[in-house]
Amino acid sequence: MRASGMRKMNAALLLSIIRERGLVSRAELARLSGLTKPTVSSQVADLMERGIVVEDGEAAPDARGGKPPMMLRFHAQWGSVVAAEIGSATVRVWHADLDGRLFDSETSPITPELGAAHVLDVLCSAVDEVQCRSGMGHKMLSVAVAAPGRVDAKTGTVLEAGNVFHWRNVELRQRVEDHFGIPVIVDNDVNFAALGEMHSGLAAGVENFVLVRLGTGIGAGLVLGGRLYQGTHWAAGEIGHMIVDRALAAEDAADRGLLELAVGSDRVRERVISARAGLAQQAPELSTAGLAAELAELVRRNDEAASQVLDEVALQISVAVADMAAAIDPELIVLSGDLFGLVADRIRELVGRVIPWPMRIELSALGADAALMGAMGSAKGVAHDLLCDLGREQVQHLAMR
Repeated sequence: MRASGMRKMNAALLLSIIRERGLVSRAELARLSGLTKPTVSSQVADLMERGIVVEDGEAAPDARGGKPPMMLRFHAQWGSVVAAEIGSATVRVWHADLDGRLFDSETSPITPELGAAHVLDVLCSAVDEVQCRSGMGHKMLSVAVAAPGRVDAKTGTVLEAGNVFHWRNVELRQRVEDHFGIPVIVDNDVNFAALGEMHSGLAAGVENFVLVRLGTGIGAGLVLGGRLYQGTHWAAGEIGHMIVDRALAAEDAADRGLLELAVGSDRVRERVISARAGLAQQAPELSTAGLAAELAELVRRNDEAASQVLDEVALQISVAVADMAAAIDPELIVLSGDLFGLVADRIRELVGRVIPWPMRIELSALGADAALMGAMGSAKGVAHDLLCDLGREQVQHLAMR
């Protein structure tokens, strides 16, 4: 290996230790890394010269006395990262320091019918806005975007996003990179939600799990062997295309997917209205945004149509969850979405009857923030690699912009 490559590896190792420990001395760095003290001193001096690592007070002297060592810490506010999520009605943006502590956030409405260019313009404008307010925009290192639909994560292209978007081959990463001139990572929003659960939620420390996310659409994020599994065609977890109704399967295929056509929040709303009409009941005013709370109230009032639709939805989702449990054998299945609060017990009951081995099925504690949390983790990882790879002149240029 070339000397420059070895220096970068050593820098990455030491920076990882400093970030993990919070405060650490040079002597501790040498012991924990296995590197020689001269190597540690040289690398630390370089990291400090670039402003990435700073000294932060003295440690208490040991029992032998002598000069107390200076402690080192990572300078998390040297730069910043951005996580963004494109939802069905809004774009959400988080702007944070290099440890993921938020500086600012922004939620901007979008009109998907106006096309991908409009949505990406709103996204870039929202990022510009949080940059401007925080004053950290000149050292923003990376952006991670949680996007709808089937996403080629290597190229950052949304291959297709049906539902409310109707996108095909949208080069999202290229568009955002052209605007900001920094590395951008793009993946499916459910995949990022799974990463959020893995790093900060119920799935921390779990090697094999599935996250099922239900909103206007339905999808799953698969983590197998501790790694996100994305499939041959970037379609792993596209469970909206599962067949749960043989009669519908005999009809022409739908781009949106048969399961999603049955259990997406907009379709659940339509099914309740239709059921009430069939029972000669007055159609309720149901919004998709507050659908779960409104359905819960209808069920509490013994509304026959709402109860009927919820029973059908619970059965359809339970079949999909049971099929995944049988095919993948995960340790944990995490359910993310407000509607799950109404049907989770019925899902557990059916899966428990048909799957003859233990299966944990839990409601997510991260809620609507799961995808942003996963995107933030990825943005931090890209920034960390960039810091280790940048030369001194490049870092100084960034700092002076």
